[in-house]
Amino acid sequence: MRFQVLPYVTLEVDDRVRTNIRTVGERLRVNVRAYLLSAADDVDEAGEKVRGFCDAAVHRVDSVVATVTNKIAPRRDDSDHRVEVS
Repeated sequence: MRFQVLPYVTLEVDDRVRTNIRTVGERLRVNVRAYLLSAADDVDEAGEKVRGFCDAAVHRVDSVVATVTNKIAPRRDDSDHRVEVS
């Protein structure tokens, strides 16, 4: 896959590298999310306003990291793995 960094600079990235970067990004997202949720539990006694800030940070970090990793290496379509239940 090619990424245009600047109008005159294009970066070509191997699929294996993209997959590794996606894995690292997902791990980062999970770890930061867990850390922020833990911090939100710790400051729960400080007040609901602080808890709201921590919850907002969790959602913001989660969505930003997920968006970046999807741009780096989009998920493959899982339409072949559907199971029909009757």
